[in-house]
Amino acid sequence: MAVGRRKKSRMADFDLELVTKHRKKLVDPAYSLHRFGKIINQRIGSETAYDPHAITHKLQATIISYASTPPRTEHGQVAWLALLGYRQGGKSTSAEAAFYPKAAYIPGHDHVCIADTRERAEYLHSRVHIVHDRWPREIRTPTIPYSETRKLTFAPYRDQLIGGSMRVLSGWNETAGIGQSPDSFHGSETPFWKNAGKAYNYLIPAMINRDNAYLISESTPAPADAPSVEYWKELCQDAKLGMGRWIYAFFPYWDGKLNSRPWPEGAALWGEEINLLNKYGHLGMKKEHLAFRRLMLETDKEIRRHPELFDVFYPRDDVTCWISSTKGVIPKHAITRHAEGDLLPWEGPYTEFEAPESGATYVIGVDPAGYAARDHAAFQILKVWDGEWTQVAAFADHTDPVAFTEALVKAHRRYNNAKMGVEITGVGTAVVALLQAKGLTSKMYYRKAYRPGISSNAKTNNQHLGWVIDALMDTLVLRDEDTVHQLTSYGNDKTVERSVKSETLNSGRSDRLRRERHHWDKVSALIFAVVTARSINQRSKPSPDGDTPPGMDNILLYKNMSWNQLQEHRKAEAKDQTPKRRRSRYRRGKPKKR
Repeated sequence: MAVGRRKKSRMADFDLELVTKHRKKLVDPAYSLHRFGKIINQRIGSETAYDPHAITHKLQATIISYASTPPRTEHGQVAWLALLGYRQGGKSTSAEAAFYPKAAYIPGHDHVCIADTRERAEYLHSRVHIVHDRWPREIRTPTIPYSETRKLTFAPYRDQLIGGSMRVLSGWNETAGIGQSPDSFHGSETPFWKNAGKAYNYLIPAMINRDNAYLISESTPAPADAPSVEYWKELCQDAKLGMGRWIYAFFPYWDGKLNSRPWPEGAALWGEEINLLNKYGHLGMKKEHLAFRRLMLETDKEIRRHPELFDVFYPRDDVTCWISSTKGVIPKHAITRHAEGDLLPWEGPYTEFEAPESGATYVIGVDPAGYAARDHAAFQILKVWDGEWTQVAAFADHTDPVAFTEALVKAHRRYNNAKMGVEITGVGTAVVALLQAKGLTSKMYYRKAYRPGISSNAKTNNQHLGWVIDALMDTLVLRDEDTVHQLTSYGNDKTVERSVKSETLNSGRSDRLRRERHHWDKVSALIFAVVTARSINQRSKPSPDGDTPPGMDNILLYKNMSWNQLQEHRKAEAKDQTPKRRRSRYRRGKPKKR
């Protein structure tokens, strides 16, 4: 499509026939934005033609691709994109530029953007005006002059509606989502909104039944003091698991072409840098990206004082970036070792990370859910050797107690008749009863004689949490990426959660809104697995070559006994091993008479 530059008035320059003829191409940002778009280049600070590969390898191209040909759900609806990236990757500007052609050439198309603050909203809108003002006049849709800021409305031409409108709102207004029913929506820097959960709660019901409605929510991870960081973390996790209409995209900081510096000649790698290259080198990290990391550590005082903040704003993976972002009760140092380990993706409802091993001892921690519960029922399986408890499988699904028990029993039998620690409080009684009906009474954890199951109350919850923290630092080896995600924001859920009845009674209060589905059910199951593991006698792990020291092939340790219990046990053993002496019997008789 040839577009010239004629110097006439805007209305006179606009060519309706040209637009009508090429409307299908002009609507597509992959075609029109590449040819006609102009933006401010972040590297040089001046106006340049838009190129999604100028400062990023894949991030901006992914946004343009989504707006051009979005993936659809199994029901044929346009999927919604949650995009987790790094600072200064042009996420927000690219999203606004990508939807400009749709708003300009689709009659009535309504595009809405919510930014974190009013200043950011105005900044983004100014970037949209740069794209519009530099668009060729022959195909630039006329606009209605507005005195209000942060709005661009495309005017009819010769009584024919050409486009729609673009609006930018401030996320610092909690009710920004009220009354919005857009054809395309862009949420910019979501965790920095005042209350992202409430804003999306007003917005999503108006869009959920619209098959062709676009939605992009994007941001970096965020520090723990960001007002909506918990919501953003859970949104990313839901999208990663493919829940609802959400899809997910993550980009590490080396996707940004600006995030590298020449490596100093003759400089040696630090120990932690060697570890980073070993882990992420095959994913694209290079020494130049570590040079950028050094520069940030030297330049930014906050990052120098708290180096973990670098992973928040310039993430290397989508697990470690959350460790410093959320306010969980589990210490960050207890999670870091696992977050930096070799984690595997979890695919619901059940994933095995390791097949059963003959001769190994297994335990299963079980967090049940009732028929009407909003939480997921979950269980975790640990392989237990003395000093090493390895996560080998995980289950989580919104299912009824009968189906859940069937899955539990199947896993129990597969993993060498593993001992099961079931939470008995509340809905757990149904699962315990079903297990007893199947003749598995002896395979359960008992808190007291004739009392199967693990109880949850204020006293035991704090004790169990302490045991889990100890295990995370010492014996646990986690394999599930999703479990580590949940650990980063776990808030001792069993202690602070309110009952369904309490939530319903308080649902009218603005500060007591009915809580959403919990995101820590697998953590609860892990807690019960640790409790169960502590209750069993633990064998020494066989040596890698299979050789076992003589006489140590089946030795049980006394690790879980108290000092008094151990002394009593030794006394009993000594008593059993002491040879019994035969008593001498003396017959007493009357002296013989002489």
